Amino acid sequence: MSYLSKIYFLVLIFLSSCFAAGELNGQDKSKISQNVPVALHRTEIINITSDINGITYPINIALPGSYFTSDKTYPVVYMLDAYSSFGIVTEMARLLASSNELPEIIIVGISSAGGSKEFVYNRSRDYTPTQIPAEKLPLSFRSLIPVSGGGDKFFRFIKEELIPLVESKYRFKPGDRTLAGHSLGGLFVFYSLFREPDLFNRYVAISPALLWDDELMAKQEETYFEKNKSLIAVVYTAAGSDENSNFILPWKNIVSKLTERNYSGLKLKSEFAERETHYSIIPYIVTHGLKSVFETDMIKK
Repeated sequence: MSYLSKIYFLVLIFLSSCFAAGELNGQDKSKISQNVPVALHRTEIINITSDINGITYPINIALPGSYFTSDKTYPVVYMLDAYSSFGIVTEMARLLASSNELPEIIIVGISSAGGSKEFVYNRSRDYTPTQIPAEKLPLSFRSLIPVSGGGDKFFRFIKEELIPLVESKYRFKPGDRTLAGHSLGGLFVFYSLFREPDLFNRYVAISPALLWDDELMAKQEETYFEKNKSLIAVVYTAAGSDENSNFILPWKNIVSKLTERNYSGLKLKSEFAERETHYSIIPYIVTHGLKSVFETDMIKK
């Protein structure tokens, strides 16, 4: 083969290689374009527009595996802040159920339409029981609580619209409802407990924002105690040792009050979580909170 023939042959090989590489790259791009968003297995979303406050809520539903192969009924856990924590709670609950540390449960995650900005706005509106002008809040809280005071309507939405819908659509265990929340969500959990304790029978409040409105929840507890010496509920609450004192001190205050009252029917467990911050403690909703409030049920098994 002549020198020029060899050069021509090498050029053909090079061009063929480039063409093949281009085909492969085209195939890769085709595969990438066909990808779909990740979704949690056995979950669905229902959008509900409330007649009470006019807000549309995406409701994330997680069903246990045996739901589709049996006619069993299940406890229902209503969790707040599903926009940020639905995945954590769902996957951990399923793992714990698989190891018999939790019963199988239906998780109803109350979420927020839009992005993170809307999430901050919606939760500050819905989880706060009283209205406080933003300018009267500490500077560090103003960006996190741009609006407040929608707690009454949100409570009514859960009671009058969400629970009836869930219990008409899914196989629930009668009378077995849990409410779980973190931070402002934890504030709303205590608000619900003192407002109408028998709407739920289990309560999980993680790092509750009990400083709200000059420790309003401590005052509501006092009002409740004046008329009631029983509080039929299973309650778990926790705060982290590395949190701001604005969370720790009001939390210790209400735990002390609940302990001293000696309410008939109240099963209370509190934990001060070492080295946990306001956000690292979020998995406690499941790993400690749900495990605690369902502990008696698991012992029975």
